[in-house]
Amino acid sequence: MVCFRRSLALLLVLTLSGCTSQVNRETIRFNGLDTPPKSFSGKLTFPEGNQQRVPVVILIHGTAGPDSRYEFHRPALLASGIATCEVDFKSNVFKSGLDRPPIKTFHPWVFGALKALRSNPRVDPERIAIMGFSLGGHLSVSVASRKMVTKWLGPDHKGFTAHVGFYPACNWLKKNFDSTGSTGAPILILTGEKDSWGDGEACQPFCDWLNDIQPGVVSLKVYPGVHHGFDRKGSWKGYAPYAKDNTAILQWDEASAHDSRERAVAFLRQAFGL
Repeated sequence: MVCFRRSLALLLVLTLSGCTSQVNRETIRFNGLDTPPKSFSGKLTFPEGNQQRVPVVILIHGTAGPDSRYEFHRPALLASGIATCEVDFKSNVFKSGLDRPPIKTFHPWVFGALKALRSNPRVDPERIAIMGFSLGGHLSVSVASRKMVTKWLGPDHKGFTAHVGFYPACNWLKKNFDSTGSTGAPILILTGEKDSWGDGEACQPFCDWLNDIQPGVVSLKVYPGVHHGFDRKGSWKGYAPYAKDNTAILQWDEASAHDSRERAVAFLRQAFGL
């Protein structure tokens, strides 16, 4: 009888745990703002036990698609009271860097995700940030552009609350902005000195240029001796268009990975007023 009660209690705990998991994760479906609109889905995960409207950060993968970086960053964000929305802009779109669409193709998809989250009853519509890696990092910073927000949302609409770009290929960021600069939302860039796309040399000039227009709007952290993809488990070396000598090196760096995660969480918490 005692064993039966213990088994029943254990079953109840497991059942409740399963319900909690289901309550705190859902799939959202959204359309891009382009014409004709393309449909996407995202995995929306909420902090445990929080039934209030919460801030959320959209996570955007690199050219490789969703990978260990989502898994690495998600727990720290959730533990800080920030929900995560993990999107997939690769499946049924492109297979590699060789057939990937131009960066501008992704912009209406990013703003489509923002609009969808603003209508979600569990999300605080005034506190939605964006954070991405490589391709996703470039997108995360480029959509801070005032002209970009005006183009896709209209002149009277706000953009994201904050922007975090991991190794975002700074060489090509400036062309997304004009003299109106950014929306004024804070931007954080995290990259490696030995980045294969030249961020070690290009990010500081870009940040200086944008800060001349809007003092203090963008912050930069460059990790000495660190390669592209330093928060992605494992290593990879191979051909990549636009990389130095058309060769990319992706290399996990534990110290930089953990430091960057802490910096990103602290930055977002401050932006969200947590």
